[in-house]
Amino acid sequence: MLYLFLLFVIGTIVGSFLNVCIHRLPRGESIIFPASHCPLCHQRLKAFDLVPILTYLFLRGQCRYCKAPISSRYPLVEFMTGAFFVVAAIKFPLLSLSFWFAAVFSALLIIVFFVDLEQMVVPDVVSVGGISLGLLYNLARALAFPQAGEANPFWSALAGVILGFLLFFLIGALGKFLFKKEAIGEGDLFLAAMLGACLGWQQLLLAVFLAYLLAGVVSLVLLAAGKLKMGDYVPFGPALVSGGLVALFFGQQILNWYLNLFYVV
Repeated sequence: MLYLFLLFVIGTIVGSFLNVCIHRLPRGESIIFPASHCPLCHQRLKAFDLVPILTYLFLRGQCRYCKAPISSRYPLVEFMTGAFFVVAAIKFPLLSLSFWFAAVFSALLIIVFFVDLEQMVVPDVVSVGGISLGLLYNLARALAFPQAGEANPFWSALAGVILGFLLFFLIGALGKFLFKKEAIGEGDLFLAAMLGACLGWQQLLLAVFLAYLLAGVVSLVLLAAGKLKMGDYVPFGPALVSGGLVALFFGQQILNWYLNLFYVV
């Protein structure tokens, strides 16, 4: 159990860096320079200001120097990243290629989730990086275990890229024709392609199904609560990310369960 705690701590440190990406990428800023600083008073943060989760709790959600409020997104991202590192270690052999892939893929999806939620944009650099990650990972799987399964994971990933992009392109075109306005953001096309590259075409379809199911439920709740009106734009990236994470960790079990419903002895 100690190694899981250590992985959680490492994940929170990675999550601290993800917060930098979430803040700077949509603004076109470097994620390396300058060093971490308060966005309001611009005071450079010291090492003891950057302890994941604990600093936020100790400072009661305020900047040490100017007392400006710190978004609760910062400890949330750090906690989520640590948690997904632990789940990846439980789900896949520790330090295996699958573990590293799941950890990096989860980190990229966390960036997309919060950037789209806050700015309603999906960073192209993350999607393109994710597509490259998925294709390389599945190519490595195909080369390392050429006889491991009936389907070649690389061809499934390549098909997933094409299917994801075309599927959302067609959904967007149909939505624009029916509703006379943009129905799908361009970033969602590349995010779907990223999910296809990383998950393969079958689990891509599962992720998309789960995303629309989740988005529908959340939209109905927000409409009922008066927080959303008919015709309002809602970022779809967070729903796609959620569907992708479920597919990553539980996709095969869900697909097997579904297929067994139609299995006849």
